[in-house]
Amino acid sequence: MRLAHHEPGTPRTTTIAGGTAQVVTNSGLGGDSTLILTATARTGHSVAALVSAWLGSFTESHDTRAAYGRDLREYLSWCAARSLDPLTTRLPEVQMYATELAAALNPRTGRPFAASTRARKLAAVSSWYTFLVRAGAIDANPARDAARPRYDRRHSPTSTVTERQAAEMINVSRRHTHRTLGTQGAALAMVLLIDLGIRVSELCNANLGDLGHRDGLRTLTIRMKGGKIRTRPIPAQLTPLLDSYLATRRTAGVTAPLLATVEGQRVNRHQIYRLVQRLAAEAGVPMPDRITPHSMRHAFNTIARERGAALEDRRDALGHSSAAVTQLYDHVALSVTRDPAHLVAAATAAPEPTPPTPG
Repeated sequence: MRLAHHEPGTPRTTTIAGGTAQVVTNSGLGGDSTLILTATARTGHSVAALVSAWLGSFTESHDTRAAYGRDLREYLSWCAARSLDPLTTRLPEVQMYATELAAALNPRTGRPFAASTRARKLAAVSSWYTFLVRAGAIDANPARDAARPRYDRRHSPTSTVTERQAAEMINVSRRHTHRTLGTQGAALAMVLLIDLGIRVSELCNANLGDLGHRDGLRTLTIRMKGGKIRTRPIPAQLTPLLDSYLATRRTAGVTAPLLATVEGQRVNRHQIYRLVQRLAAEAGVPMPDRITPHSMRHAFNTIARERGAALEDRRDALGHSSAAVTQLYDHVALSVTRDPAHLVAAATAAPEPTPPTPG
């Protein structure tokens, strides 16, 4: 069924699936719309409770839960902006959502969403509907047969940096006075991202209590995706910076954040994202707006491979479930400087014309 039309941005109370729901929407796909459903499904559960229960099933990965939560909120907002009841939508409406996603721009980059991102968003919607079927709230998953974007799973769209560029970003960070993180905080963030290859979420969630010692080395215990835990060494080159940074910390305790702002607050991924792009620009990296914290993780893998690290060691350090995922990060194999096209072009290039002999 369709809900009664209303002006975007104004709250209203309506009947959805036998209950009432307050909906506040705007008309933009992927905007800051808020959809609050207090309706009860036929099981007696509110839609909000069903959403919370579904998100709670992702116990092993905070990042997956957060991403799927954002994806579902976008879909529910899209439904609300078009007066659609998400509990009674069918395949045509879900396919319409997929079509509009393909034409939408990512508000963060200003570019179209990557096919892999659109596939993830549709997977989140389908996962929620599958949960509703299992919970007895609806009869069938309307997103099950929706066409998904096709993309090469062996190709990564993540931009990376070279070994020289990574080193220059670290050098720049050591003399960069960051307003939020300070000089040492900015430098520590970069060396942990590049030299350890950790995820931005792992960096932000690390605590002082995660620091330790093993086999005569300083270590950092990292809580990864999927419930994995890895104890990573802090290379000797990094320990002076770490000790210098820790000496300036105002807060202590095992649960205090390892990386904090100058006010002592835990850093967030957006602050690290902006830091990486700013340092990439200062280091002269081409197209710095495409460099992200995840680019540093790719750089770690590529540099480690070029320096002779075994695939198994790189996979374990990155916490990947399979070597195939690690190989996705191997930008050495994708290097345009190593493409055989250069050899073929050299072989087929027309010889330079011989200058005429003066006579």
